[in-house]
Amino acid sequence: MRKTLSLLLLLGFISSSAFAEVITIWREPAPVLKEGKYKSLILDRGQLTKALPDSKNEYIFTEKGAGVKPLVLVGTYIQIVEFLKTYETRGIESQIDGLNKIYMGVANYHPRERFISIWHPGNILVMAVENIQKFLPFGNDITDVAGVAGDLKELYEKIEQLDEKQKSSGSVMYVKFSYLPEDGMTEIGNKKITFGAVLNEMQKMAKH
Repeated sequence: MRKTLSLLLLLGFISSSAFAEVITIWREPAPVLKEGKYKSLILDRGQLTKALPDSKNEYIFTEKGAGVKPLVLVGTYIQIVEFLKTYETRGIESQIDGLNKIYMGVANYHPRERFISIWHPGNILVMAVENIQKFLPFGNDITDVAGVAGDLKELYEKIEQLDEKQKSSGSVMYVKFSYLPEDGMTEIGNKKITFGAVLNEMQKMAKH
């Protein structure tokens, strides 16, 4: 898995024709605790909603409205790289005073049920912990890229042999951007960062 991620993080130089269909960017919901039948509690994890850019085509973090929610990309390695390459001049901006830093975390994506019944109050903490994404620290997990970087020709040849179905198959990743750090997240920008710069940061992380 490490080698696969490292290889595909280097694909920013390949034209968009080599990739699958471009994915979209989402806003991550905040879990809400609701009252159910017979004094039970229900945890509503919510649903991802499509993120809308501002008038300058930037995706912003704000103190109110949709901007309080983190941004998320969900897709295979190739799909995520294609999004960053296609929209490289656009980016993310934090307009929250005192919270200018922008963080990124990468996790394996596991679809989960939206509603979960909680019959005992003591289970609330357990559910809250389970709701947290387990991000993969770049520094520890992507360490074998040195030998790959010198063999891009072979990598390109393999990508060209894939059909569209193959390009969109494989492990699905959950890439989260936030103005609040979480365990396993990496600081990638201050105040503002373009998606092109995000791709460059991912490549640099893969090389270390």
